[in-house]
Amino acid sequence: MAADERFLSALILAATAMLGVHASRVVDRRDRPAEAPAPADTIEMRVQVVAEAIAIAEGYYADGEHDGRSLPYRLNNPGALKKPALGASMLPTWKDTGLVVFPTSTTGWAALRHQVRSMLTGTSAIYEPSDTLLLVAEKYADGDVNWAANVAELLHVSPTITLEDLVGDR
Repeated sequence: MAADERFLSALILAATAMLGVHASRVVDRRDRPAEAPAPADTIEMRVQVVAEAIAIAEGYYADGEHDGRSLPYRLNNPGALKKPALGASMLPTWKDTGLVVFPTSTTGWAALRHQVRSMLTGTSAIYEPSDTLLLVAEKYADGDVNWAANVAELLHVSPTITLEDLVGDR
């Protein structure tokens, strides 16, 4: 494994561990008074951690049949996003899969982070804050329960955690 891949793996593990520690402290907020929203930098950190978990679950870093890389990697699409992803209306898709081909990995990561941010902040037209990872899998991964289990394992949470609980204490 190259040094930059080891560094990226260590960074992902550290960020995932931080979210896992925080998620383990999540309590039922129905009995708590409303509090101020989490600071933006906390939200952005969680967006990054969840985006990394989704990229791993989608096989972005895996070896594959496309010049030795996975299809999401080859398409610069770490989240295996399909149209209508942010800024993707004019972009091509891969064959009949509907997977967006982003011009750069930076663009693909930005689209994935936008998707995750809208999921976690309650601004998505598709995902509700009360959606569990299992329900997210129905919408995001065409009902693939393995997707929910994989993302949950990477985040060190249960697949029944809600998106609002992934955000943590508010």
